[in-house]
Amino acid sequence: MDPIELLTQQHDEAELLFQQVAMASGEEKLHLFRRLAWLLTLHTQLEERHFYPMVKLAETEDMLLHSFDDHAEAKALISQLLHLDARDIQFEPALVRLRTSVEAHVAEERTTLFPLVQRLLSAEHLARLGAELALRTTELAQPGALPTVSPEAQLGAY
Repeated sequence: MDPIELLTQQHDEAELLFQQVAMASGEEKLHLFRRLAWLLTLHTQLEERHFYPMVKLAETEDMLLHSFDDHAEAKALISQLLHLDARDIQFEPALVRLRTSVEAHVAEERTTLFPLVQRLLSAEHLARLGAELALRTTELAQPGALPTVSPEAQLGAY
C-alpha cells in the first residue's frame, strides 16, 4: 500500500469520527470520542515512530518538527477531553479546538509534506515505506499495543 494513501485513509476516518462525535450525545458521544482518541493515538504513533523518521531529509526537517508540535497539542487536548464528561460545558469547546488543530495539521500534510515526500522518494522507497506502515498499523491495532484511551492515560510525546 502507498504510505500516503494509508495515512490519508486514517485522516479521512478521523474526520468521519469527528462528524459523528459532533452529532452524538451522552454515552454515544463519549464512546465515539474514545474511538477517535484511539485512532488519533495510533496515527500519531505511526507517524512519529515510523513515517517521520523514514522521510526525514533536509527538505522535510522543519515540517516534521512542526508536525511533532501539532501532535503534542493534539495529545494534550485528547488528554483534557478524556478527563471530561461529554455533558461538561468544557467538552465541546475543547473538542472544537482538537478538531481545528487536527484539520490544520492534516491540511499541511496533504498540501505540503505528502507531495514533497512523493517527489523526493523513489517509487521503491515509497513501496517499502508503505509495507512498513501497513505492518506497524496492524501491530499498533493489537490490544495493549497503544496507551489505554482513558482519563488515566498519559498520551505524552514519544
